[in-house]
Amino acid sequence: MSNFKRSLYTFLLAFTCLIGAPFIWVRIWKTSKELKPAKAPAPPSLSTQVKPGNAAQPEPEKDSAEKPTEADGKETPTGEDATQQAEATAAATEAPATASAEIYNGFILADQSYFDDALFIGDSRTVGLRDYGTLKNADYFCSVGLSATGITKNNEAVDGVTFDTKIDSNHYGKVYIMLGINEVGNDLESVLTFYRAIVEKVKAHQPDAIVYVCGNLRVSMSAETNVINNTAINTLNSMIAQLADNKKVFYIDINPLFEDSTGYLTEAYTFDGVHPLAEYYPDWCDWLCSKAIPYYAAN
Repeated sequence: MSNFKRSLYTFLLAFTCLIGAPFIWVRIWKTSKELKPAKAPAPPSLSTQVKPGNAAQPEPEKDSAEKPTEADGKETPTGEDATQQAEATAAATEAPATASAEIYNGFILADQSYFDDALFIGDSRTVGLRDYGTLKNADYFCSVGLSATGITKNNEAVDGVTFDTKIDSNHYGKVYIMLGINEVGNDLESVLTFYRAIVEKVKAHQPDAIVYVCGNLRVSMSAETNVINNTAINTLNSMIAQLADNKKVFYIDINPLFEDSTGYLTEAYTFDGVHPLAEYYPDWCDWLCSKAIPYYAAN
């Protein structure tokens, strides 16, 4: 090949690279933008800044009765059953009624020292609050599968300690009760009777304590079953709310912090449709700090 042809080929190659380079870089930039990972879901909103949790921690063990699997014989409803389920789903998205119970709205914001004399009573959601939350100074009586029926009727113990022993073990200024998710498939009037007995026992044994009766956290749409569903949870929460006298007993409801636009537990905040992810329990604790009762209001 002559020197002239070699020079010509070299010139054409350089010219082609010069003209094509911008198009190549634009294509690379667009491709990298398309492959960029999606943003993680935003944490639940609260009036105060929430603290990030540790997503790497293991999640609390699920209650054995909380989420029947497909192996339990759950079938896709058809015909009249499908219509009934659709009606139940629509009802579940409505805000839970509280009948004649008036929700107290005089809460104030407190720091974590407010919980120095607090006792939390509950099931696996409360276990998650204890293990992954920030209120390490509080006391807890909780276990996976715990229920109002189990405590009152069966004298169920936690780590070998019964509720009767626990309630007399310390002087408590606040007692939080969240029970019911494991028994919403039972007769709700009976559940309320057992729940009320716990409240009355707390009042009798801890006369100086403020009692918080807590609405049960609803489940996600994908976790609803014939037994565990938001219609039943809303009904039980409404009944529990009526135990509040807004003097010594106050009703609080965590659902607005975690629910989606239709009233279900937001799918992105849960790993099983029933329990929040570990990283969101600190948000729950921040929310509890915003529900403090002024001393003068309860005395």
